[in-house]
Amino acid sequence: MSGTVSLVDAHCHVDLLPQWQRVLQSMEMQRQYTFAVTTTPKAWLIERDITQGFHYVRVGVGLHPQVVCDRASELSILERSIPQTRFVGEVGLDGSVAHKGSLNEQTRVLRRVLSVCAEVGDRVLSLHSLRAAGAVLDLVEESRVHEHNTLIFHWFTGSPSELKRALALGALISVNADMLRTERGRACALAAGLQRTLTETDAPFTKAHAATHSPPDVRPALDALAQCHAQDLPIVSQKIEALARGIWQR
Repeated sequence: MSGTVSLVDAHCHVDLLPQWQRVLQSMEMQRQYTFAVTTTPKAWLIERDITQGFHYVRVGVGLHPQVVCDRASELSILERSIPQTRFVGEVGLDGSVAHKGSLNEQTRVLRRVLSVCAEVGDRVLSLHSLRAAGAVLDLVEESRVHEHNTLIFHWFTGSPSELKRALALGALISVNADMLRTERGRACALAAGLQRTLTETDAPFTKAHAATHSPPDVRPALDALAQCHAQDLPIVSQKIEALARGIWQR
């Protein structure tokens, strides 16, 4: 089946790529709905100025759980910044071996972030939940942030029951090509359905982008998602773009 294919990248680290300013401008010119996450609030302050007036590219203010130990002092900047932008990310918890030692501090930071988002409302959050999906969901429920905000679980690796719990709270997931190469990732995408799924690259941290540090290319994720659902590519593309448009342009 022929048709126009539109691209959506709901989670990428553009500022970690070479010539990232040009990459952002190129995405905007291509009319690609993009959620460019940041790892620190100070990085967001820089990208925000570059993307002022952009229609398709949105830069999220974030404090990545893997850098919380070193950057917890920037939490106050994050709190002041959330009311200034609808997009918040990357935030969350990381329970992997390398970072579980800071889970208490991560939890303190995420609890505060979710509280501010719940108070402000109408934010779009990209959530990191590696080996900590249940704990993130606990904090979501505690803060009730899901009631008036859009939650996107990036590269979700939790259990089927945790995914079911996230979906029951109205959350979305974003999937990349690496995730969809695994049986568990494909099962996650099928369980969520296209009505709750966005594509992402997570560049430069997926295999293809880590090897070359090339500009984000979300087409492989879209191809894999269409194959996963056994649907024509243009149809899947249209559904994802419609979902993104409803979030980005609200």
